[in-house]
Amino acid sequence: MATVPSPSEPSQDALLAEVIALRQRIAELEQEKQDLQVMLEMATDHADNLSEVLQQEHDDLETMLEMTTEHADAVEEELHSRAEELAARSQFIRDTFGRYISDEVVAQLLDAPEGLELGGEKRTVTILMSDLRGFTAVVERLDPQEVMRFLNRYLEAMVHVILSYQGTIIEMLGDGLLVLFGAPMRRDDDPERAVACAVAMQLQMANINALLRQEGLPDIEMGIGIHTGDVVAGNIGSAQRTKYGVVGSAVNLTGRIESYTTGSQILLSPTTYAATAAVLTITQVLTVAPKGVPAPITLYDVGGIGGAHQLFLPEHHEDLRPVLQAVPVRYTVLEGKFAGPTVLTGRLVKLAAKAAELHTDEPVASLSNLKIRLIHTNGEAVPGDLFAKVVGAPNELATHVVIRFTSVPQDVRTFLDAAELRYEYQVINRSLHV
Repeated sequence: MATVPSPSEPSQDALLAEVIALRQRIAELEQEKQDLQVMLEMATDHADNLSEVLQQEHDDLETMLEMTTEHADAVEEELHSRAEELAARSQFIRDTFGRYISDEVVAQLLDAPEGLELGGEKRTVTILMSDLRGFTAVVERLDPQEVMRFLNRYLEAMVHVILSYQGTIIEMLGDGLLVLFGAPMRRDDDPERAVACAVAMQLQMANINALLRQEGLPDIEMGIGIHTGDVVAGNIGSAQRTKYGVVGSAVNLTGRIESYTTGSQILLSPTTYAATAAVLTITQVLTVAPKGVPAPITLYDVGGIGGAHQLFLPEHHEDLRPVLQAVPVRYTVLEGKFAGPTVLTGRLVKLAAKAAELHTDEPVASLSNLKIRLIHTNGEAVPGDLFAKVVGAPNELATHVVIRFTSVPQDVRTFLDAAELRYEYQVINRSLHV
């Protein structure tokens, strides 16, 4: 008798279908497994390749970083080195050129973008020119090294004074100086500071002469001319060599004014006087006719400056005393720095330490510069040339003139001192027999 399946049990066909379904599912899972393994292998290979690429890129980046860091360090070191070199060069320029021109000019050359460009601008400036009197007599007694040592001592003292009054030193021509007030920096009190500077320079000469006397050398004196006028100021020269300077007729006129000075004298032009008259002490007024100037001009002899400066020159009074016997002389009138062609004759009839009264056979113009040879009673010339300037004319014909010595060689000084001593001896001898 056949068994009848329970209604709750699946049929054989159903079980068979289920087994077939399971086998199919197992086959699908196996395929999926194989696919996953292939994908895993591919992913693993790709990951390995990517890792290798990333590692290579990482290594490359590290190498580039090391190279960049080393380059940056080298660049930084080079920039630092160049900065130090530029700073040293800048300081060298300031220290070197600051010995010749003011710090303001050096600063303009170094700091301003246009500082080294050629060209200039019109400026109203006050110009100071100075020159030594008696320098020839000093040079005659010195060897070249001593001359330079003397000049350096003199210029060091003058430069210190000039820079303290904010002057700009444009030229050092041997024993002469050209100084500006008003360029490159302009100030409202430029003319006043220029005059104060000139007085301070003259007062400094006492210290310089004290040093000369310690070395057995004769005293020297300085003349200063000052003028206020228009110039073109700026950098002059070429790309290879440039200097800061000024050009214009005002510079030439200042030189003319300076040429009229005697030792220890400061002469001002009318324009400088007009700008400073309120604080000045004037000792005398001169009328001169400089070459190249269409009409005569008035010059003012400075005795001091008040106001904020309070600087005054010592008064010099020299008594001319008759000599026992007139001293014959031969002289020429200087034209610029050179002696004229005509040799004239005269006599020194009165003497002082730095001046004399000269009687001439021909009229001599006031402020003329003379080159004089003294003559012994035996007709021989005293060695050395005496240089002097005509500062006054006791008679209207200008054949009796007062001269002020500007350069006195030692042999000439010895001769003049002997002439004065002979007069003093005669005076004393007379007084003893009265």
